[in-house]
Amino acid sequence: MVRTFIGVIGLVLVGFLPWGAGARADKVLSNKEITVEPIDLGSPSATVIGQPLRYPKGRPVLSAFKITIPPGKATSRHLHEVGIFAYVVSGTLEVDYGAKGRKRFGPGAGLLEAVNWCHRGRAVGDAPVVLVALYLGAPPLKNTVPCGTPGDSPR
Repeated sequence: MVRTFIGVIGLVLVGFLPWGAGARADKVLSNKEITVEPIDLGSPSATVIGQPLRYPKGRPVLSAFKITIPPGKATSRHLHEVGIFAYVVSGTLEVDYGAKGRKRFGPGAGLLEAVNWCHRGRAVGDAPVVLVALYLGAPPLKNTVPCGTPGDSPR
């Protein structure tokens, strides 16, 4: 699953490489059965709450996870010390960013998650949320850290 996800991300990222004005990744890949569709991230240089995108310093470590949240259930309040690209496979995810508001992401949505900002995600509707998350880490930073009380964002 992780290798498949990284392969898919590789194909998706191929679509963003600069091959010249108007160049399309599907022409470069040359197999007519392969399609490449860009995933809308809103702003590709900022997180969902408007933070500038920054890569962590140090030795990069990529981690990928398939995350399933049952209908009506929520994560605990947490933050991420590293950047995350997440892709909603199915269901509707609502994330409460406290002072930054709530945002909803449905199937096919891609997002660059908030960094060092406490938040909580939940599955809204009757279906579980399934998402795939690629953590762009670097030790000693942690992918996910629990948060305390609701008033403690940002970190």
